[in-house]
Amino acid sequence: MLPPLISESGMVIHFGILLFCLCPVRAIPLSKSVMPEESLRKPPKLGFVESMELLLRYGYLNFDAINTNPISVENDPRTNKWRGFGVDNASVVEPPKEYVSGLRRFQQRYGLPITGELDVATAALLTAPRCGNPDQAVSDTTLPRFHTRLQNRSDLGNLSDRPLRRVKRYLIGDEKMKWTKKKLTWQIRNYPSHSLSRVRTHAVFQHTFNMWSKVVDLDFVEEKDYFKSPDIEINFGAGKHGDSIPFDGPGGVLAHAFYPTPDNVYSFAGDAHFDDAETWNDGPHKENRNLVSVAAHELGHSLGLGHSAVPTAIMYPYYVSTWKRVQLDKDDIAGMQQIYGAAKPGKFIPPEPFLPDIPPPPPVTTPPPEKGKVFDYCNISINAIIKIRNLEFYIFKGSWQWRITWSKTVTTWVSYQFRDGPAKITYYWPALPKYVDYIDAGIERDDAAIYMFRGRRFWLLADNMRMKDGFPVDGLPLTDLGLPSYVASVDAVFRWNDNQVIYLFSGDYYWRLDEKAGRYGQVSQGLDYPRRIADTWRGVPTPVDAAFTGLNGKTIFFKDTQHYLFDNVAMRVHDGYPQPSALGILGCVRNE
Repeated sequence: MLPPLISESGMVIHFGILLFCLCPVRAIPLSKSVMPEESLRKPPKLGFVESMELLLRYGYLNFDAINTNPISVENDPRTNKWRGFGVDNASVVEPPKEYVSGLRRFQQRYGLPITGELDVATAALLTAPRCGNPDQAVSDTTLPRFHTRLQNRSDLGNLSDRPLRRVKRYLIGDEKMKWTKKKLTWQIRNYPSHSLSRVRTHAVFQHTFNMWSKVVDLDFVEEKDYFKSPDIEINFGAGKHGDSIPFDGPGGVLAHAFYPTPDNVYSFAGDAHFDDAETWNDGPHKENRNLVSVAAHELGHSLGLGHSAVPTAIMYPYYVSTWKRVQLDKDDIAGMQQIYGAAKPGKFIPPEPFLPDIPPPPPVTTPPPEKGKVFDYCNISINAIIKIRNLEFYIFKGSWQWRITWSKTVTTWVSYQFRDGPAKITYYWPALPKYVDYIDAGIERDDAAIYMFRGRRFWLLADNMRMKDGFPVDGLPLTDLGLPSYVASVDAVFRWNDNQVIYLFSGDYYWRLDEKAGRYGQVSQGLDYPRRIADTWRGVPTPVDAAFTGLNGKTIFFKDTQHYLFDNVAMRVHDGYPQPSALGILGCVRNE
């Protein structure tokens, strides 16, 4: 049997078909005005399985009908040459009627010849760059009924079990899928890792929120407090990025968003995710994605609006690269105003930063090295790991860093997700002087200030952009923390789970740090400190490279390419350690 496909809700889908071919598709002429330009460049190769998965993803197939009507090729009298696949000298089973009906509905919606066959035009549009949310636009078909638990907003927003109702040519979901308040907060939690700067990314989202604010009775306020959860959270991520719907790399799905819920009981309700594998720009550009048009579209979903069948509408699901000016269509405005009403006259619109036109980045002449060629993640040593805001881990190696995050609602080891990296430390931590190009150790205090250690100096940051309460930019000597002058560097720092105390390791000795003592913290001078690491932390090698305490309360020490799990009860390294670090979360893949 074929490997199962995974639905957007995480369900395993078995189609029960024993034989498929990856076949060229049949050519049928199509007007270029309907097709995204990118999809016309070369005919795609799309197999039956892949096309069925796409039709399911975009809402044109009834899951139950497909799943309960398996077809076997062996000894099946229906086996023939199905001309719809344009296959020569190959026998292909006749496709299910539900599949043909799904193709016809898709073709009808987008003005394609209604053949019920997987021709070139249909395959090109199915694989064209677009929003990842389903269209769910067919009036004679309800959505697939996935009887599974709703794990997060994606299950509700993308796989509702209620039929949608047509309103002109735009779609509005269930009447409960809307915000019940007029003032909504938003925040960009992380930014594109390449191409578009933070400043210009922020300007794009301020502009797109203003686009909607000018026509609808909603106010959008940027939430600038990192500790507060915004109504609409914006994230850039690649591949598996923290929800149940992984991105597919450049092209294909560019972004997706989650519909609002009245009680905000789902962790992703209202959030918008953008594929960081894309190269984003803040205007029309032949090679890059226009973030303005994609952001305006996804925020429409975040407010409760579905896809439109009007090619000039922002809520049209396919990416239109030829737009020179992004603006809302009357179809977009009518749909949103039906949900929330029109904007009040004279309402306040937040100012948008003025940014001079910047030419797009030059074309890449030499492909960048693959991640695996830069770092051997199966045999890597690290300098430091820092847990920040109880949201992310930062892993440091030389002048580079990586970010690891986890689900908002699940706090177990298996919920960790790779977010981005490698990135230069100097890029992500502009609060630090440029010469701080590596980190020996670091930790977040109880008051959310962040210690950073490099050589004989340390820094105390409020966040990655600024120092804590006037802390000197050039840092202070370790002696200001009470460490002896002979300490050349801090090897590791961590908070032990059993007493929530911070410990500093350097060479063969360790100190206890009172983060509330003095102006910036002080190490304990009594209680026989410093103490020998070997006497208390038995089995931990010295000097150690890094240490941190995970979400499960376990402390892990790193030395060279190995790690040591510490037993907090027996006060020694667990049996069976050390083990290779092999950072699979960053890209280590071992062949078993």
